[in-house]
Amino acid sequence: MKLKLRVKMNLKTKMLVYILTASLVIYALALGYVSLKLNKIAFDNAKELTTTYAREYANYTKADLSVDMNMTRALSNIAMGYKNLPQDQMKEILNEMLFHLIEENPNYLSTWFNWELSAIWPEWEKPFGRQRLTYYRMDGEILYKEEVIDTVPGFTKGAYYDMLEKQEEYVMDPYYFTYKEGEEEVLETSVAVPIIIDGVSVGVAGFDLLLQRFQDIISSIHPIEGSYAFLISYNGQFVAHNNEEIVGKFIQEFADSDSEVLGKIQNGKEFSSSKKDGNGTEFWTSYAPVYIGKSTTPWSFGFAVPVNVIMAEEKATLKRSIFVGLIGLVLTALIIWIIAHSISRPITRTTKVLGDLAKGNIDESKKVTIKTKDEIGEMGNSVNTLIDGLNKTAEFAQEIGKGNLEQDFDLLSNKDVLGNSLLEMRKSLKIAKEQETSRKSEDQKKHWATQGLAKFGEILRQNNEDMQEFSYHIISNLVKYIDGNQGGIFIINDDDKNDVFVELLACYAYERRKYMEKRIEPGVGLIGRCVQEQKTIYMTELPENYVNITSGLGQSIPNALLIVPLKVNDEIFGVVELAGFNEFEDHVVKFVEEVGESIASTISTTKVNIRTNHLLEQSQQQSEEMAAQEEEMRQNMEELQATQEEAARRSTEMQGLLDALNTANLVIEYDLEGNIITVNDNYLKLVGTNREQLIGTHHTENMELTPAQKKDIEQFWVDLRKGIAKKETDRVEFSGKHYVFVATYTPILDEDGRPVKVLKIATDITGFEKN
Repeated sequence: MKLKLRVKMNLKTKMLVYILTASLVIYALALGYVSLKLNKIAFDNAKELTTTYAREYANYTKADLSVDMNMTRALSNIAMGYKNLPQDQMKEILNEMLFHLIEENPNYLSTWFNWELSAIWPEWEKPFGRQRLTYYRMDGEILYKEEVIDTVPGFTKGAYYDMLEKQEEYVMDPYYFTYKEGEEEVLETSVAVPIIIDGVSVGVAGFDLLLQRFQDIISSIHPIEGSYAFLISYNGQFVAHNNEEIVGKFIQEFADSDSEVLGKIQNGKEFSSSKKDGNGTEFWTSYAPVYIGKSTTPWSFGFAVPVNVIMAEEKATLKRSIFVGLIGLVLTALIIWIIAHSISRPITRTTKVLGDLAKGNIDESKKVTIKTKDEIGEMGNSVNTLIDGLNKTAEFAQEIGKGNLEQDFDLLSNKDVLGNSLLEMRKSLKIAKEQETSRKSEDQKKHWATQGLAKFGEILRQNNEDMQEFSYHIISNLVKYIDGNQGGIFIINDDDKNDVFVELLACYAYERRKYMEKRIEPGVGLIGRCVQEQKTIYMTELPENYVNITSGLGQSIPNALLIVPLKVNDEIFGVVELAGFNEFEDHVVKFVEEVGESIASTISTTKVNIRTNHLLEQSQQQSEEMAAQEEEMRQNMEELQATQEEAARRSTEMQGLLDALNTANLVIEYDLEGNIITVNDNYLKLVGTNREQLIGTHHTENMELTPAQKKDIEQFWVDLRKGIAKKETDRVEFSGKHYVFVATYTPILDEDGRPVKVLKIATDITGFEKN
C-alpha cells in the first residue's frame, strides 16, 4: 500500500512538474515571440511615423519657401525683359514691382535689385561697381533706398559676387539684421536669383524674408505627446525650435550632437538617429531635407519623439499578456492536480502525447482516443482540442508570414492569449500596410503634380510669342495630362477699353485643333461668371446642351466640367475650361489652378511684350518717315544751292521758303567755327530760353555727347567747312529737361561755292524716343 501510494504521489508530482514545465515553456516562447514581434513592429511603426511627419512638414516648409523663390525667379526673368529700356523708364517699372511685392507680402522685410553698372551705364568702363535699388520696412512704413556701391578698388566681395560667378539660385544662411540703429535685430534670410542675359550675369534680384513665421509654425507642432520639431539651415543654424532659446544657435555648439549630422544635412539626406536629452529621456529624431527652388544649399526639418511614449502601448500589451499567462498557468496547475487523482492506465499514453506537445510536435496523428466520459476522457478531448487549436494558430501564423492578412481565424476562447496576440499583430500589419499605401498614393500625386508643373513651365517658356499658338499648346497638353477629353482657353480682350469681352482663343478635342470665333460678355454664362467672380467652378451635373464631347461613335455629355480662372496677383486674364467623362480629383483641380497662375503670368508678360513691340514698330516707322522727310529737305537744299544765281531775282520767294522752314522746324545758324549766330523762335520756345543766352555759344554746349561723338566732333566741323552736309541725332539738356532732335547740318555757300556758314534744321523726336 505504501509502495503504490508512493508511486501515485510520484506520478502526480511528475505530472505536475512535467505538464507545468511544458506549459510554462509554451507560454514563455509564445509570449517571448509575440513580445519581440510587437516590440519590433511598434518601434518600426513609430520610426516610420516620425519619418512621415518630418517629411510632411519638410514638404510644407519647402512649398512655403519655394513660393518666395519662384517669385524671385519671376522677378529676375521680368527684369531681363526690361534691360534694354532707357535707364529711367526701366528703374520706374522695376521699382513699381518691388514696391508692390513688399506691400503685398508682410513676411518680406525688403525687396531689391542689384545691377552691374557696366550693364546699365554704357559710359561706365570699370569692371566693378553696382547699383542697388531697395524697398524695406522700418517703423511700420515701406521706405526706398537707391545706392551706387563697390566703385572703388579694394572693396570686400561677398555673397553677391558669388551669385554672379556661379549663376545659381541662392538661399543665404540666416543672419540677424535691422535697418534702424538701436532697434532689436531680427533673424532673417535672403533668397536671390541672378539676372543672366546671353550667358552673362548682369545683376541679382532678391527678397529678405522674416523667419519668425517658421517659429510660429514649429511651436504649434505637437502631433505626439512630448514631441517637438525644429528647422535647421544649411550651415547648421537653428531657424526655428520648440525651445526659442536655441533659435539662432548652431547645432555644432551642442556636445551631444552627432558630428556627421551637419554633413548629412548639407548633402540633402533623409536620416534618423536616437539620442538622449539633458534629463536622460531618449528621443527618436528624423531629419528630412528642404530644397528651396533650384538652390544647392538645402535646409533640414527635424521631428523628435520620446521613445517611451511611442513604446508605451507595446509595454502595456506585454504586461497584459504576462498577467493572462500567469493566470493560465495557475489554472492549469489546479486542473492537473484535480485530474491526477483519477488518472491510471491512460496516463502513460496521455503523458507521451503531452511530452510531444511540449516539444512542439502538434501533428494531427498525435491525437489520443479515449472513450470514457470521465475526467480522463475530458483530458483526452482537451489534448485533442489543444492540438487542433495549435495547428490552426500555426497555420494562421504561417499565412500572416506569407502576407495573407485576410486569413480567417477563430479564437480558442476569450482567454486565447496567443490567438489575440496574433490578431493584434495582423491588425498592426494591416494598419502599416494601409499607411504605406496611402503614403505612396500621396507621393504619386505630388510627383505627378511636380512633373506637370515642370512640363508646363517648359511649354510656357517656349511658346509665348504667338498668343493663339501659345494657347493651343497649353490646352492640348493640359487636356492630355489630366486625362480629360476636351478643353478651351478663353482670354479677356481689352484692346478696346470701351468694349472688353471674353473670347475663345483656342480649343482642343480628340487630337483635332478647332478654332472658332466666340464672344462672351463678362458675367454671362459659366465662363463670364468665372471671370467676374475669379473663383474655380467645378460641376458634375452639367446644364442641358451646355457642351458635348464628340468622337467617332457620336456625341456624349461629359460627367465633369472644370472652369479655372487664369489670374495672378488678383488680376484675371481669362479662364480655362476642361471637360471629361471621368470626374476630376481634388489634386487635379489644385494642379490646374497652379498651372492657371503660371499661364496668367505668361499671358501678362506676353501682352506687355506685344504692346512694346507694337510701340517700337510705330517708333521705327515714324523715324523712317522723318528720315524720308529729311532726305527730301536735303535734296531741296541742294536744288537751292544749284540755283544760287537766281537767288537775287527770286529773293522774295526764297524768303517765303525760309519763313516756312522757320515755322515748321527748329532752325539754328552757326559760323564756320561752330558758334551760334541766329536761332529761330520755335527752338527758343521749346527749350525755354532766350536768344541772348544762346547767341555766341558753341555747338557742343548743353549737348549730351556719347564717347564716339566727343571723339569725332572736330572732324565733324572739318567736314562741314569742306561743304559736306551732316545728319545727326542730338541730345540736349536745358533746365534739367532732356530733348532728342534729328538734325541736318547743311553748309551755306557763297557765289563762288565756298561755305560761309552752317544751317541746322532739326525735328523734335523726344516723345518717340521714350516710347
